[in-house]
Amino acid sequence: ETLSLHISPVGTNDSGNYTAEFENTEGFVTALWFKVWVWAPVHPPHLETQILLQDQGWCNISLICSVPGDGNISYNWSCLGDSSKYHPQLFLRVHQDSEPSICGCNVSNPVSWSMASSDVVAECRAAASGPASIITWWAVAVSLGLALAISTALIVTCYRRRKQRQNPPGGHVEQTLTVYEEVGKAQATQDPVSAGG
Repeated sequence: ETLSLHISPVGTNDSGNYTAEFENTEGFVTALWFKVWVWAPVHPPHLETQILLQDQGWCNISLICSVPGDGNISYNWSCLGDSSKYHPQLFLRVHQDSEPSICGCNVSNPVSWSMASSDVVAECRAAASGPASIITWWAVAVSLGLALAISTALIVTCYRRRKQRQNPPGGHVEQTLTVYEEVGKAQATQDPVSAGG
């Protein structure tokens, strides 16, 4: 004879080990042990996309699929033609100019399933045109502008120094000539005195 256990209302706390005892007409008791699992439907997953690295149009992407609560949750990814990943996190490398690519995370338990998805190529494109990209280009522009300003200042300084060497100021030349003339005059006045004495 097939028997069944009916628990109403049922909750996840009703999971556990149960024993049923049956007594036949002769007074012989038979005990049966069985385990009961009560599963709640799985909640919709939260899919988080993180751009780990972006270089020359390529994005290293991390997808994290999480479900509130605990229990016997299974993960299955369907992404870029590959559906063999059974972990809550998936790592991908995509190019921002690729065709749209939808990655889906399917979470399930023994009684239900739910899914979330994301277009990873669109996420890569958004990161390429986002604030981080603008800051990067701004930093490059400032660096180039600063290098140009320093180069211009060095060229102008070198040009002015070279010109000053070729054309020294007039006052400096006269002062040098005056010193030579005085030295020459002093020697001329000393020679006759030496010769006479």
